[in-house]
Amino acid sequence: MNELPKLEIYLITQGDDLGGSYSANKAIHEAWRNGELRNGSLMANGIAVQDAAKLFAQEDGFCIGLHCTLHAEWDRVRWGPVLSPKQVPSLVLEDGTFHRSPADWKTSGFEISEVMAELQAQLEAVRKLGFKPYYADTHMGFERIDERLTHLFDNWCKSEGLMSYRNVCMDISYNGLGQGEDPVLNVIQALESVPSGIYRLVTHPTFMDEEILNFGNAQHSGEQIARERDADRRLFHDERLKRYIAQNGIRTIRYDELWKYC
Repeated sequence: MNELPKLEIYLITQGDDLGGSYSANKAIHEAWRNGELRNGSLMANGIAVQDAAKLFAQEDGFCIGLHCTLHAEWDRVRWGPVLSPKQVPSLVLEDGTFHRSPADWKTSGFEISEVMAELQAQLEAVRKLGFKPYYADTHMGFERIDERLTHLFDNWCKSEGLMSYRNVCMDISYNGLGQGEDPVLNVIQALESVPSGIYRLVTHPTFMDEEILNFGNAQHSGEQIARERDADRRLFHDERLKRYIAQNGIRTIRYDELWKYC
């Protein structure tokens, strides 16, 4: 009796917060060159976005997306709008940086017109740096706070020739690095539990260095953030994951390859 063909899994491997730190830029670049990372979501307002342009803007084999960022969750590392804070007053605090989370909008309020203006400014900023983003996603999923934003975001993506990350695929449930846990085994176990299809694995690769140790807030220490993100970096280089992918009919793909498999 002939064996049934092995079910295929197409895995969009994504590194978030490209341009948000020099550490992320280097880690994401290495995870692409030497590992299984295929996509990077770029923060237009990140401190290291110009450094990211030097590494990635002219590369054809790596898919760049716009990581639309309207919130700044850390205590010491803060970012704000591409536009002048005076142009988007409902999106910023008194110091000109973003609110900490989408939940803050419930109490502070926000102007949808300012949201869309800032998204447009972020897109134009990365294009001026030489990037040609193929898709767009959102930092902290801010659009889910208001149903109007979900529709506006998708429509805006369509008008700008961007693929919206929403409803493209299902996310692999990846618990990251807990106490005594092995992130590689976590990912492998997650992949073993799903049927054939298209999935997305979202990570935040960095090194465990002084830059990332400055991240953190009351809920998550800088050391915890650095440790978890360094584990994300090492994940893509790990020979166990590479071997599992090669032996189990899994393809790591870019967003701009989805048309081949849908």
